Amino acid sequence: MRRPQHAVLLALVGLGLTLAPGLGAAPGGKRSARRDRVITSCPRFHQARVGNEGLRFELENNCGFPVACTLTWAVYCRGPAESPGERSSQMDLAIGASDSAFASGSACGPDGWDIDGIRWTCQKRSADVAGGHPEL
Repeated sequence: MRRPQHAVLLALVGLGLTLAPGLGAAPGGKRSARRDRVITSCPRFHQARVGNEGLRFELENNCGFPVACTLTWAVYCRGPAESPGERSSQMDLAIGASDSAFASGSACGPDGWDIDGIRWTCQKRSADVAGGHPEL
């Protein structure tokens, strides 16, 4: 009486093998677009207060390849002045290079400011951008 159980098991394994190749593909048998990986291990981020004026953010590329980074933050005024809101800076960094951005609270006037939501992401730059000469 084990034969029917054995046949059912083989049928399930065969069905699983038939469906498995399609699990990684997008609907319609087309593959999804490749997403660039976010790099967090080799770029270094530093921030420092610059008097009462704001914050300076610095990204340094310690990777063995060029990277493209995006840095975002938001400035909020403590007083009645309208808050500037979210800001961002794009940085293309060669190997060993660094760049900085300044988050200013000057638009807030004398009542003070807060800078919050500081985020950065870096990805490996594509070969055409890394060489400094995009293909035409």
